[in-house]
Amino acid sequence: MAERERDAPEVPPAVVVRVRSLGDLVRLAASLAGRMIVMPVYRHPREGGGHVYYVQMMYRDYYKYYGLPIIYYYEDEGDDLPPDKAKYIVAKTDEAGERIQVTDRARTGWIVIPVINLEEPPSFFRRD
Repeated sequence: MAERERDAPEVPPAVVVRVRSLGDLVRLAASLAGRMIVMPVYRHPREGGGHVYYVQMMYRDYYKYYGLPIIYYYEDEGDDLPPDKAKYIVAKTDEAGERIQVTDRARTGWIVIPVINLEEPPSFFRRD
């Protein structure tokens, strides 16, 4: 191990919050679209099948920290889409209701959120 890595302070884990549905996660990510901020959704395989979808937000000026990282996530047990078919989450709300789909293409008139497919969860993403 390099000397710099040994002397580096330990980074505390992020706060992790599980949401009830993919719709809840998408609404959170889409809430920033009005401010022209694109919030990607990260996706990695779930142990035992399916995938975990998550967004990372920052609660600014939390005590002595510059910000407290908060990860909101959703576990989809039945999601077997390969990464080349899960490039975007598209969302639309109109008189027909809310529609959310994981897809490989953008759609005109829908909010389009990019999906970043990861091989494995990052080290700071601990669900204890």
